Amino acid sequence: MRNEDKIIVAIDTDDLSRAKKLVKTLWPRVKFFKIGLEIINTGQAPELIKFIKKLGGKVFYDAKLNDIPNTVGGAVKVISDLGVWGFTVHSSSGREVIRAAVAKKGKAKVIGVTTLTSIASVSRRNIIKSAEMLVEEGVDGIVCSVQEVNFLKKFKKILITPGLRPAWANSNEQKRIATPREAIKAGADYLVIGRPITEPPVGMSQGGALGLILEEISMK
Repeated sequence: MRNEDKIIVAIDTDDLSRAKKLVKTLWPRVKFFKIGLEIINTGQAPELIKFIKKLGGKVFYDAKLNDIPNTVGGAVKVISDLGVWGFTVHSSSGREVIRAAVAKKGKAKVIGVTTLTSIASVSRRNIIKSAEMLVEEGVDGIVCSVQEVNFLKKFKKILITPGLRPAWANSNEQKRIATPREAIKAGADYLVIGRPITEPPVGMSQGGALGLILEEISMK
């Protein structure tokens, strides 16, 4: 896989028109987009997913599901039927919930979330314990910080790293951050990048920000 194909741009907005404009601006240099709770909770996620898929893109549905097994299983069936590439379930929901998600996933990938990258201090032992549970229950991948990629590689699952900030970008609320280049060097399979691209610094366009990141991750 080419490094540029590893970028997943986070479309974190509740404005469908803005979301579509962002996708059109970045396509086809970016073909993979993450949609989150903002657009999901407006009820417009299916339309955005259809729009992205019509272009030929892929959608990462980041709902971080966390409820009782029956509810999560039902939600997963609906999400899978939308034709998304994958969706997130939080490890804190427990084994039975993860098992229900895996059972109902269809062609979509189940991606487990251990600890959010907005939390500054986490226990390596707890992350490994959560990852072991997720893997035992059959997830396809794990969301983790760049600092955790090295010791989660052993599970041989897809590793997706959020909390990425180029040197020129604001860290915002993220705590366990790294640069896109560091994520590539660590061995992450996919890089989730949002505001450095969608809300770039003053004087920089979205396309320009994307270009700088593509240059950074392509460096030898």
